[in-house]
Amino acid sequence: MAKSTTPRIPTHEVFHVVGEKDKARWTKIGVGWQHQDQDGLNLIINYTPLVEGRTVVRKIKAQQEADA
Repeated sequence: MAKSTTPRIPTHEVFHVVGEKDKARWTKIGVGWQHQDQDGLNLIINYTPLVEGRTVVRKIKAQQEADA
């Protein structure tokens, strides 16, 4: 069996964002792992937004990794 190359700790978080600037509401809806060649992501989405908004993928910062 081939060894998995997916890191155990996600490298990115996925959010659904409604609104703009200071009035934006960010809801975490999943996580992602950067591909080994850094040309893409594998995502796990735990929620499908049914309202208008946008999906945002952000790299997890070092402090968030330490808290996980």
